[in-house]
Amino acid sequence: MSTTRDDDAAIPRGAISTRTVVVGLAVGLPLSALFLWLAVRGVSFDEVWAAMSNANPWLIVLAIPFLLAIILFQALRWRALIGDGAELPRRTYVALSWFGLGVSNVVPGRPGDIVRGVWFSRLTKMQVARSLASVGVDRAFDVITLVMIVLVCLPFVAHPDWLTALAIVGVVIATALLAILFIAWWAAHRSSRAQEWLDAPDDARWLRRQAAALVRGMATMDHLGQVARVTAWSFAAWGSWTAGAWLVAASLDLGVTLGGALFLCGVIGLGAAIPSSPGQIGTFQWLAVVAMAVLSVGRADALAFSVLLQLVVLLPVILGTPVVAWWLTTRYHARSGRGREPVPD
Repeated sequence: MSTTRDDDAAIPRGAISTRTVVVGLAVGLPLSALFLWLAVRGVSFDEVWAAMSNANPWLIVLAIPFLLAIILFQALRWRALIGDGAELPRRTYVALSWFGLGVSNVVPGRPGDIVRGVWFSRLTKMQVARSLASVGVDRAFDVITLVMIVLVCLPFVAHPDWLTALAIVGVVIATALLAILFIAWWAAHRSSRAQEWLDAPDDARWLRRQAAALVRGMATMDHLGQVARVTAWSFAAWGSWTAGAWLVAASLDLGVTLGGALFLCGVIGLGAAIPSSPGQIGTFQWLAVVAMAVLSVGRADALAFSVLLQLVVLLPVILGTPVVAWWLTTRYHARSGRGREPVPD
């Protein structure tokens, strides 16, 4: 992994800016309130409570490791994506991914990905721009994977207008992301002129050095085997989430098949990009209700499913985040004491 001058490696004091929080509140809260109203209108809360009360607790407990395993698989994908620069142990990637998710679940504006990118830069002495670019590519693979899941499910479900629009927009965004990644790869690995520009000297302008770091951060994959590993981890992550969601639906006896749970995974996963309140409260419920309607599940049962699933996902992550933050802090101080020497697995 290449290192840079100290001013490039410097970490901003506040990874979570006040502006991010304010914008997150101003945009996310009204949207979440709107989606929550859309999800609960006309629903009998007595029916929702009755459905939740009759849920099979053993199936819910069994769902927890599947729903949390997505953090493990996404962390391994991130590590595979970085490739030769992945000097940190696997457990550190898992901790960073857990911490980022925990921050997004409690801080408006969902800044968790920025936080884990900054912490990765702090631990590895990698340029912040390059570190954040790797996080962006990591998230891009989520979008591409989820779009593929939705497209696979389309022939087997009804096509309301919103679903058709979601598929079209998803394909456009996924295509754009793939084009950006290809251009970055071509510039970093195939174009001698671009490579000469990317090899910015220390006295180059700040903007050029940051742009070069962004491109190199997006172009870490340089062979098909690496792309295959990243893709495999991505499908493993969302496959695990699908299994967990199916178990939660089974605990309520909703009659949702694994294929139906896969469809829910695609819709809810893509819908996570909508600005919302911390924890996606409101947005998550609306996405679950509209997606469940395609599977012929009633609104009260769908709302009960969304509440249980969200609790199973959020509570362990939020409760574990302070412990993970403490562990990352101690690890940072330990690595700082050893300088830049890589830590073996």
